[in-house]
Amino acid sequence: MNWFLSEFNILVWRLINNYEPDKAPDVTLIYGPRGIGKSALLRYLYQQVGLNEKSILTNALSFSRQYAYAAQNNKLNLFRHRYRSTRLLLIDDLQFFEGKVKTIEELHYTYEYVLGNGGKMVFTLEAEMPQLDFLGERLASRFLSGVVVPINRLRENEMERFLEEYSHYKHLFMDRLVLEVIAERTNNLTDATKVLEQFIKFAELQQDELNLSCFQAFWDHEERKKDVLADPLNIIRMAAQTMEVPIADLVGTSRTPRVNEARQLAIYTIRTLCQISYPAIAVYFNRNHSTMISSFKKMQEKLDNNQELKEKYKIILNVFKA
Repeated sequence: MNWFLSEFNILVWRLINNYEPDKAPDVTLIYGPRGIGKSALLRYLYQQVGLNEKSILTNALSFSRQYAYAAQNNKLNLFRHRYRSTRLLLIDDLQFFEGKVKTIEELHYTYEYVLGNGGKMVFTLEAEMPQLDFLGERLASRFLSGVVVPINRLRENEMERFLEEYSHYKHLFMDRLVLEVIAERTNNLTDATKVLEQFIKFAELQQDELNLSCFQAFWDHEERKKDVLADPLNIIRMAAQTMEVPIADLVGTSRTPRVNEARQLAIYTIRTLCQISYPAIAVYFNRNHSTMISSFKKMQEKLDNNQELKEKYKIILNVFKA
């Protein structure tokens, strides 16, 4: 594994690189912000140790889906035998168990069986602090009773070093100033790598060198693309502009007919284009999810009967569908 090591991740690297199941603590929790290598370290541990053990590498979403499928199809015995008899259980992205009450209960029993059979568990959590309240007090306290190790955010000089190593690994002839700018504008390895790869593709299409002027052209291009990305904030902005109402009124407490209609149109469009849940949409308007459902239905009826409103809806759609 070609791994970038620095002060931000050295403690976790030492723990993983020297991990011995027989001597390891019952539970190991690795936490830190997004995009700093938690998942990669877990995969590395599985490849180094797990393949020689009776082990399972999964993530919270996969565990939850498998449990739901097993419960619906009368296959819980198979599911439980697989997970509860493992010697080493590695679960990525623990935060995605939040709100899944039945799955958390199943995870608790899995924990009891795995440890009762002498097995070990390793988790990762995307968070600035190891807060596990969403698991319930009993399970959270058990998970936190083991070894808890953070991976910190990279400092700017660490990001520059990472980008230098990455570009050298890829045999890229790149202006160092570009690497400095990317380091300034990103705060994790995932985003930095993504920006660098996108820039290389942009430069190839432009048949240009990997220099600072080309990077600025790329960055401006990406910023313009963000304005037409179909996300809730952009849709709210376009709905307010198209319906000629202030954004502050649209997301605020105003209940005038004009603002209400603009708000309903924004909610309808967000639900249609972004396909996110009503509770998630409600956050943008500081209202409850039942109001979102009602607004969606009202706008659906209006679009069937109001040609002028339908045309305005098409204007918004065309911005994002383009």
